[in-house]
Amino acid sequence: MIQTTLLRRRFLTLGTMAAAGSLAAPAILRAQTVPPTRTLADTMAGDSRFARFLDLISRGGMVEDFRSAEPMTVFAPTDAAFFGAPANLLQQLVGTNSSGGSQESVDRQRLGALINYHILPGAFRASELMGSDRRLRTRNGADIALTGTTEGLMLQNPAPAMQMGGFGAAGANVSSRPARVVQADIVASNGVIHAIDQVIWP
Repeated sequence: MIQTTLLRRRFLTLGTMAAAGSLAAPAILRAQTVPPTRTLADTMAGDSRFARFLDLISRGGMVEDFRSAEPMTVFAPTDAAFFGAPANLLQQLVGTNSSGGSQESVDRQRLGALINYHILPGAFRASELMGSDRRLRTRNGADIALTGTTEGLMLQNPAPAMQMGGFGAAGANVSSRPARVVQADIVASNGVIHAIDQVIWP
């Protein structure tokens, strides 16, 4: 009788531990799949690699666009990506001259076209963009060409200065190599960021 009671207690103890384990597992899984709470704007602001791109967004008055509920895929140039960009063109867009002095205003129309050319409506992981010779419509109305292989995801303007939403970039598109995604799938609450190694001109 005593032995039976001990066995029953052991069984109940093991059963309680198993039940606790079965309850704990979903909690662990939930912790791993908790959606991000930071928006695209806040995510980029928290990553020092995107300081220059975020500065363009701010000068263009578009920060709230990156905090909206509308899901977006952002191909965000890193700070290093701006080293090869035509400096005079950037100065024209942001409203500064070559000596660093202020001009009357930022060219928000063209700056907005440049920023929106780095955005796809909807949230796309890199795995969803794989494939060769894909053309997708960006937020500025012009197409972007993507090629995704085992070596990575590349993108470029398929028709420089010849598309709606393009404004000409002093030949920057013609002579530059395709931009490469250097870090994919930086997930935010309202979209996905893919870091790229150069600016893409519309």
